Amino acid sequence: MLTKLTDYHQVPAFIQACGFEHVFGSKALTALRAYGLNDDRVRFYLCEENSAPTAAMYLMDGVLVVSACPSVDPAPVAELVRRESVGEVDTNWDQCAALQALLGGTTESSYYMVYRGDGVNDSFPDIGPGSLEASFAVLQRSHEYYRTHLRFDAWSADLRQKLDRGLMELYQLEAGGEVVGTGCIGSEDDECGVLAAVAVVPEFRHRGLGSRISRFLVKRILEKGKTPRLISGYDEVAELYGQVGFVPCGRWGELYL
Repeated sequence: MLTKLTDYHQVPAFIQACGFEHVFGSKALTALRAYGLNDDRVRFYLCEENSAPTAAMYLMDGVLVVSACPSVDPAPVAELVRRESVGEVDTNWDQCAALQALLGGTTESSYYMVYRGDGVNDSFPDIGPGSLEASFAVLQRSHEYYRTHLRFDAWSADLRQKLDRGLMELYQLEAGGEVVGTGCIGSEDDECGVLAAVAVVPEFRHRGLGSRISRFLVKRILEKGKTPRLISGYDEVAELYGQVGFVPCGRWGELYL
């Protein structure tokens, strides 16, 4: 059974379901902590079977993020997607494939990754707190997704909601007085912190700056006593994160409708 969260008594079950997949689960949990249950911009849902939570999800700006156990029934999720005219679903690969079989659409997939390195002892004088405007400019210059899928107003409003509440951290890297790289700790739960939106402008690539930003974020998360995690955008990117100390731990999927 899938229900919309309207009562804070449902939150413990939602949090339990967020633990099925730490990357998307931490995103759902961070969104809940940022917006609560009464903000019209975001809606939260819980799947239960035999009174046990099987999936936690939230819907915002047409994107449904799902943390689900392997056995969750995709049919109620597919019904929600149709009813709410969802344009994108982010979840584990098995659930993504099951939803595609019911809904059609196209998919992308790569690896969930978890840090298994030996720690970071570097200092990072060139990396400091990020400006929303400068970071978004770097992302737009670096990634087709940001140019085609996201508008600054909506993107920055969501980040500001979380930054103001201490629920995420945004950083930028400078070279020659110019912001050339960015990255953030996009979400957290009690176990992990998630690296996100790591990017370097094209003319400064192949200088190790993306790795440098990633190591900085790893160090910040380890200082909190948590495990760094991420999703690699492509398998080739996973190889680069492997050089930082990350290893694959499953596959995620995005379904576009």
